[in-house]
Amino acid sequence: MKIFLPICIATLSIVEGSVCFSQQNISCKHLKQMDNVKWLMANGNTSTINHQPLTIEHPSLLADSLRSDTINILKYTINLQITDFSAPDTIWGNTQVQFTPLVNNISTLSLDLLRMTIDSISQNNTLLTYSYNDTLLIVNLPSVHNIGDTSVATVYYHGDPVMDASGWGGWYNQSGYAFNLGVGFAADPHNYGRVWFPCFDNFVERSKYEFNIKTNGGKIAYCNGALTKDTTDVNGFRTRTWKLNEEIPTYLACVNVAAYTHVNQTFNGINGAVPVMLTALPADTANMKNSFVNLAGAFAAYENRYGSFLWNKVGYSLVPFSSGAMEHATNIAYPRIAALGNLTYQDIMAHEFSHHWWGDLATCDKQEDMWINEGMAVFSEYIFEEWVNGITAYKNQVRANHDDMVHYVHIREGGYRAISGIPGSLTYGDHVYLKGSDVAHTMRGYLGDSLFFLGLKYVLANHQFTDINSAKFRDFMTTATGVNMTDFFSGWVFNGGWPHFSVDSFTSFPNGGNYDVTIYIKQKLDGAPSFFNNVPLEITFKDASWNEVAKTINVSGQNTTATVTIPFNPAFVGVDLNEKISDAITSDTKKIKTTGTSFGTTANGRMQISVLAITPGDSAFVLVEHNWAAPDSFKTPNPDYKLSPYHYWKVSGLFPALFDATGTITYDGRTTGTSGGNYYLDHQLITATNQEDSIVLMYRKDAADEWNWFPYYTKTMGNLTDKTGTIKIDSLLPGEYTIAFAYLLNNAVAENENETSVLVYPNPFSTSATLEINFPLIKGAKGDAVFVMYDVYGREMMRLPITCYRLPITRGNLASGFYFYKLQSNDEMIGSGKIIIE
Repeated sequence: MKIFLPICIATLSIVEGSVCFSQQNISCKHLKQMDNVKWLMANGNTSTINHQPLTIEHPSLLADSLRSDTINILKYTINLQITDFSAPDTIWGNTQVQFTPLVNNISTLSLDLLRMTIDSISQNNTLLTYSYNDTLLIVNLPSVHNIGDTSVATVYYHGDPVMDASGWGGWYNQSGYAFNLGVGFAADPHNYGRVWFPCFDNFVERSKYEFNIKTNGGKIAYCNGALTKDTTDVNGFRTRTWKLNEEIPTYLACVNVAAYTHVNQTFNGINGAVPVMLTALPADTANMKNSFVNLAGAFAAYENRYGSFLWNKVGYSLVPFSSGAMEHATNIAYPRIAALGNLTYQDIMAHEFSHHWWGDLATCDKQEDMWINEGMAVFSEYIFEEWVNGITAYKNQVRANHDDMVHYVHIREGGYRAISGIPGSLTYGDHVYLKGSDVAHTMRGYLGDSLFFLGLKYVLANHQFTDINSAKFRDFMTTATGVNMTDFFSGWVFNGGWPHFSVDSFTSFPNGGNYDVTIYIKQKLDGAPSFFNNVPLEITFKDASWNEVAKTINVSGQNTTATVTIPFNPAFVGVDLNEKISDAITSDTKKIKTTGTSFGTTANGRMQISVLAITPGDSAFVLVEHNWAAPDSFKTPNPDYKLSPYHYWKVSGLFPALFDATGTITYDGRTTGTSGGNYYLDHQLITATNQEDSIVLMYRKDAADEWNWFPYYTKTMGNLTDKTGTIKIDSLLPGEYTIAFAYLLNNAVAENENETSVLVYPNPFSTSATLEINFPLIKGAKGDAVFVMYDVYGREMMRLPITCYRLPITRGNLASGFYFYKLQSNDEMIGSGKIIIE
């Protein structure tokens, strides 16, 4: 399903604990015991069963798992009259449940059915006894059933099916429509077939379906499968029969009733012609056709990438629901507002259709692995975009999603989570949908297109109309591709967080007409519990003439050294420039020929660059990386600064003789937003006590260099407490940048690791102070030394030559506040600190 408008999701409290089982094989007795457990839970009794201690964790999931191991539901035949859209009796009729035991001695059939009125239950014209608590229906069979027996129990019932407490899922009667959505966001489990027919409501039980739906008043029914019969009786009641022979879980079964008509189309698939049915009110069909003009592209893309379409039709039915869509097999419930004649929401169309491979064909066996359904469906949106609009469109969608994921997903959802094993409250959250799609993109880059899509086809071919989990996904991808996927799934699927890769340095030596280049790769972590292993990283080499070659090296652990042979002496080495691996970096590259603004945004931590001058007729290749990992620490501890613990920037590339540019970055310690902008960039650095007036810019040339305060910038603040502002780097140099908090030292500031080297006293001062410099510091200076003082915005406020070891400083017209100073000899900084004027 696709969620595209905000909704309010209610949460449910669940009693947690465990159930005691004997070690014998599961039998009918255990089935009945678990059904009783569920009944007792529903009635508030969590004490004991058969004198065994009882606490429950997701009792319905445990019961469902046991039931599907003991009984196989072969087919549901749902016979309903849906003629009155008002409570209390929206639906009347019966469901025939055809089943066969998987173990011997079955004497009861336990079915999920939510808040219906049971009229009777029969088998072979014999009335059966039962118990029902508005949640679980336990049917007492007339005789013991064994393996090989096939029986049908018919449940007669009526009532008004419920809507989920969240507002997303269940049954809807509105605006002349009656329809269901097969999951409930607040339900546990999320499967929601039980709101309108008795069933085994879980992800693993698959069955065939027949629907016989009676309507009147000009309204007609559309369901899963093919329409096999359509009759109208003398009283004007119209009954339509739909049959689906492909087996599906209960949450994918559906019925839609309204004054519908439909548009017929045909797609030519791998296995032949496939009928297409676009269903809407007559006034909406033209708009629907216009909004679905690229459905054929989605069909072609998914058959090409995932394999044959294996269903008996492609179907969508418009419904008056504005918070998303639902992937009911062959009859997708689709929001009317997303089919208004334009292509604005065609990603929803593509997303839902892709579920006929991911979710409907191969279904996650439990909600904790929902990324296989939903993450792969979001990834399929990118595949659709690539097929229709090209690879650049694919990359743009992947990039936008990754920017959001690496910045915010752990904040929105309470931590760096694995996409497998997700808690029930986040089943339909961003780790599942959006990070799941990011992981799928990374798997594509990890394997390369040929192996990746070969593997996906193999996974689906071996899980047609059955369930799958992450471990099976891993193992079948390994078998298909010949690549051991254990490390990939361990890093990206079974654990949270991100890796971060950077080139610390490289060396190059001639080797005949080639060069042997040794690259030193460093791995850092952003929220991940351990280093990633066996990651194929594409390394791009460029020489001064912009000749380019790429090599893939295998990276494991914190440090990796690799040597490759290339046909030129490299001047530039970059990691994953084609963004095949989703790591803790967001980057921009550009070939710049003229002055003006490049990389025009600072959102999500990016750096904006404005070129002031460039060698005429020449070009610059510029790579700007925003690294979502802590910068390297000081090589020698420096208590005067606290470096950002979260991020830094790196500027690299190939530059002409003249390249004068500025770079603008944002610092932001606000915690009031979790999307867009730059919230949470620096909340660990800028606090109520560490205010932004003490934020400074730090710079180092490369990994071998030491961090130093970089004075050539202008800082723009709103006020001292809003925690956000910009830093404009006046002379952008290649190298690494980060921000730091510069601590105030009591009454004096000392630098160069010698507290007596530079002393300002008194500090703070109101009219004048004395700057005292130790003789060795001045004696060691190269050239004439100067004292330069800056305000908190980086503007130069005072410059004095240092002609003696005690230099008087007068306030003059300077305003009260914080100031920074540095002692400089030529271009070398020999001391720095902070001054307070009262």
